[in-house]
Amino acid sequence: MAGQTKLLICELWGLGDLTLATTLIDRARSNYEVHLLAKPHARDLLQPTYPDVVFHDYVAPWTAHYRKYQLWSWNWSDLLKIIIDLRRERFDVGVSVRADPRDHVLMWMTGARKRIGFPIKGSDIFLHERLREPRQKWHRVESYRELGRHAGVLGIDAANPRLDGDNYRTARIDELVQPANKPIVTAHLGAGQPVRHWPEKYWSDTLVKLREQFDFHLIVAPDSDAFGATLRSIADGFIENLSVRELVDLMRRSNLVLCHDSGPMHVAAACGVPTMAFFGPGEPRWFRPWGDNHHMIIRDICPLRPCFDFCPFPENYCLTKMTPADVWPEITTHFESIIATTSRRTNRPAMQPNVLRR
Repeated sequence: MAGQTKLLICELWGLGDLTLATTLIDRARSNYEVHLLAKPHARDLLQPTYPDVVFHDYVAPWTAHYRKYQLWSWNWSDLLKIIIDLRRERFDVGVSVRADPRDHVLMWMTGARKRIGFPIKGSDIFLHERLREPRQKWHRVESYRELGRHAGVLGIDAANPRLDGDNYRTARIDELVQPANKPIVTAHLGAGQPVRHWPEKYWSDTLVKLREQFDFHLIVAPDSDAFGATLRSIADGFIENLSVRELVDLMRRSNLVLCHDSGPMHVAAACGVPTMAFFGPGEPRWFRPWGDNHHMIIRDICPLRPCFDFCPFPENYCLTKMTPADVWPEITTHFESIIATTSRRTNRPAMQPNVLRR
């Protein structure tokens, strides 16, 4: 990579955000030495697919959900160190997909010769190329494509999020899926914040009904806070404390992933696996699973939706008022459609309509 033009991509948030960033990462490697400034879990998520990317680990204090502006608690020595390390790289181009002045100031402090981003609140003074999203904001994938166009990335107009799931094989997932001789449906109950959880009782009722009507191998993965642990008794396989690598492996080897608006949703989609996702406080125009073979279950029950995880009410009504009875016809229609048409990448047969339990 010596002598190549250097590109710095700033993506300091979660697994889903990093997965969407592969839209640019994948294509930019053709004409750049790509560097990624991200949280440490970016290595586990992306390195098996993109071994040529240079990772710079940093946990930005402003990515905390609460108390992010308590400046006295920030680790200023870590911030200074990462700035010094990045300045030594002498980046030709720096980009950030977020309309976030903190990212733009950080890019400016790295000394990148050309900085591209979406300005907000006067942050355009830190950017050389100031991009604008359309009034009806587009998906994050489109934002990454726009960054790529202005950075001169070849083939960016056709770019999509991509993870090569076959590079993530793990022993625990091998053992988990080995007994399956029918399509694998994974219910991953993780979410970036608890406010995105569809109630656990709703999950239980829905999965029990699905198992009565359809024939499939059910794997349940609870959230890190144990949300979903009570579903162990109705599952064929149950797995806790997934590593990032195991997460990608499990998503890749599923026929269908049932999930919340979450990082696992984006990981599954980037592996080419269909998803059915329950959306609450998030904005599907920006963060829906990318691709055609997905379905979002969403209701505009709350007038404040989307609130982006800052719910002002005692409970997340956008999801608690969306009952299994209300969405069952939608769930069963799309479940049958996806399972019946999904081709399997192993020797397990895809479920056909004549093997449905009626």
